[in-house]
Amino acid sequence: MQTPDPHQVVHFTVRPDLAGEWSVTEQGFDKPIAAFADARSAEQYALRLAESKSAWKVDVYDASRKLLATYNSEDDAMPKPAPD
Repeated sequence: MQTPDPHQVVHFTVRPDLAGEWSVTEQGFDKPIAAFADARSAEQYALRLAESKSAWKVDVYDASRKLLATYNSEDDAMPKPAPD
Protein backbone atom coordinates (compact mmCIF):
# COMPACT_ATOMS: atom_id res chain seq x y z
CA MET A 1 0.00 0.00 0.00
CA GLN A 2 1.32 3.42 -1.00
CA THR A 3 1.54 6.18 1.62
CA PRO A 4 -0.35 9.32 0.51
CA ASP A 5 1.77 12.39 -0.17
CA PRO A 6 0.80 14.99 2.49
CA HIS A 7 1.55 17.78 0.00
CA GLN A 8 -0.66 16.37 -2.76
CA VAL A 9 -3.54 18.74 -3.47
CA VAL A 10 -6.96 17.17 -2.95
CA HIS A 11 -9.34 18.73 -5.48
CA PHE A 12 -13.10 18.93 -4.87
CA THR A 13 -15.83 20.29 -7.14
CA VAL A 14 -19.31 21.56 -6.37
CA ARG A 15 -21.71 21.52 -9.31
CA PRO A 16 -25.30 20.73 -10.19
CA ASP A 17 -26.03 17.22 -11.39
CA LEU A 18 -28.61 16.15 -13.97
CA ALA A 19 -31.21 15.56 -11.24
CA GLY A 20 -30.93 19.18 -10.05
CA GLU A 21 -29.04 18.40 -6.84
CA TRP A 22 -25.69 19.98 -5.99
CA SER A 23 -22.94 17.35 -5.90
CA VAL A 24 -19.60 17.44 -4.10
CA THR A 25 -17.07 15.27 -5.92
CA GLU A 26 -13.40 14.52 -5.38
CA GLN A 27 -11.25 14.63 -8.50
CA GLY A 28 -10.49 11.16 -9.79
CA PHE A 29 -13.77 9.67 -8.55
CA ASP A 30 -16.98 9.42 -10.57
CA LYS A 31 -19.41 9.08 -7.70
CA PRO A 32 -20.20 12.19 -5.60
CA ILE A 33 -19.22 12.22 -1.94
CA ALA A 34 -22.48 13.99 -1.09
CA ALA A 35 -25.43 15.75 -2.73
CA PHE A 36 -27.50 18.67 -1.47
CA ALA A 37 -30.71 20.42 -2.49
CA ASP A 38 -29.00 23.82 -2.59
CA ALA A 39 -25.65 25.18 -3.75
CA ARG A 40 -24.79 26.96 -0.49
CA SER A 41 -25.00 23.78 1.59
CA ALA A 42 -22.89 21.88 -0.93
CA GLU A 43 -20.26 24.63 -0.96
CA GLN A 44 -20.06 24.77 2.84
CA TYR A 45 -19.76 20.99 3.05
CA ALA A 46 -16.99 20.94 0.42
CA LEU A 47 -15.04 23.67 2.24
CA ARG A 48 -15.30 21.91 5.60
CA LEU A 49 -14.24 18.62 4.03
CA ALA A 50 -11.36 20.29 2.20
CA GLU A 51 -10.08 21.97 5.35
CA SER A 52 -9.54 18.53 6.87
CA LYS A 53 -6.77 18.02 4.25
CA SER A 54 -3.33 19.62 4.34
CA ALA A 55 -3.44 20.83 0.71
CA TRP A 56 -6.72 21.32 -1.10
CA LYS A 57 -8.66 23.13 -3.80
CA VAL A 58 -12.44 23.59 -4.22
CA ASP A 59 -14.00 24.69 -7.51
CA VAL A 60 -17.61 25.89 -7.31
CA TYR A 61 -19.78 26.03 -10.43
CA ASP A 62 -23.07 27.86 -10.93
CA ALA A 63 -26.36 26.44 -12.23
CA SER A 64 -25.22 26.90 -15.84
CA ARG A 65 -22.09 24.86 -14.99
CA LYS A 66 -19.71 27.82 -15.35
CA LEU A 67 -16.88 28.22 -12.84
CA LEU A 68 -18.08 30.64 -10.17
CA ALA A 69 -15.31 30.49 -7.53
CA THR A 70 -12.10 28.69 -6.62
CA TYR A 71 -10.85 28.31 -3.05
CA ASN A 72 -7.58 26.70 -1.97
CA SER A 73 -5.46 26.01 1.08
CA GLU A 74 -2.86 28.55 -0.04
CA ASP A 75 -5.31 31.48 0.05
CA ASP A 76 -5.30 33.14 3.48
CA ALA A 77 -8.11 35.49 2.38
CA MET A 78 -10.43 32.60 1.61
CA PRO A 79 -13.86 32.95 3.22
CA LYS A 80 -14.51 30.38 5.90
CA PRO A 81 -17.79 28.47 5.92
CA ALA A 82 -20.36 29.85 8.33
CA PRO A 83 -20.96 27.66 11.38
CA ASP A 84 -24.30 25.87 11.49
